[in-house]
Amino acid sequence: MADQTMYNTTVPSQGSVALAHERIIRVKRNGVFENITGDVNNLLDTPTPVTVQREVYGTKGTQSSDIIGYNHVITFAVEAVRNAAGAIVQPWLIALLNAAAAKGASNKVEVQVFDARDDAVPSFQGTFSVSQVPGNTGYADKLVINFTLTSDGVVNLITSPIAGTLVPVLESATPTLQAPGDLIVVRGYKLASTVSATIKAIAVVELRVVDDNTVVLLIPATVTGSSPIIVTNAAGASTALPYTAA
Repeated sequence: MADQTMYNTTVPSQGSVALAHERIIRVKRNGVFENITGDVNNLLDTPTPVTVQREVYGTKGTQSSDIIGYNHVITFAVEAVRNAAGAIVQPWLIALLNAAAAKGASNKVEVQVFDARDDAVPSFQGTFSVSQVPGNTGYADKLVINFTLTSDGVVNLITSPIAGTLVPVLESATPTLQAPGDLIVVRGYKLASTVSATIKAIAVVELRVVDDNTVVLLIPATVTGSSPIIVTNAAGASTALPYTAA
C-alpha cells in the first residue's frame, strides 16, 4: 500500500498561489531530495523516446526500431515568495536560479518525478540541466519564473519513493569522516517518529529528531571506517545507509 504522507503534507509556502496537484517533483539539494511541489504550477514531464534501428527477421529490408530509453523535458512555473526585507524565502528556488545561471556540472541537478498517491505509477530519476525565463503572464505583480529541466543522459525508472511500508528511508548523512563523539545529520523521510538508531550496529545513545526529513545522531565510541547507519521508527528499521567514519 502506498504511503500518502508526502501527498498529505505537501503545502505551498505562505503567500504562494500554487495549485495542488497529484504529481510530486523533488530536487536534490545539500545531498537530499527536497519536495518542491507545493510552490509549483503547470508541472509537465514530456518524454521523447530514444530509438535504434533494426532489421526485421524474415522480412529482409524491412526496418523497425526499438526504444532504448527516453529523453525527458520537465517544465513548471514557480512564484517567488519574499519576506518583509524582500528576500526570497524558498532556498531551493535560489539554488535552481543559480544552477540556471551556471555552466557545466554546476548547471545540473538531480530530479525525481512520481505520482503522489499510487506507487504503481512509473517513477523517474535523473540528472537535468536547468534553464529559466521570467514569467510574462498571470501574476504581473510577482516574480514568476518558468523553469525547463532537460535530461542529461539516462533517466531511470525507480521504485516509487512512496512505495512500501512506513519505515524510514535514508538518503544522506553529513558531514563525512566524523569521529566518535561527533554529530552527523541524517536526511531522508519518515523520520519524525524515530525511536532509535545504530551506527555500525552500535546503538546511538544521543539522537535528536528535527523533523520528518532530518535526525541528528551522535557517533558512538569505537565506531571507525565503514559504518552503516540504520534508523528505526514506530513502523520498523530502515535499509542501511553507507557511511564512513574517521
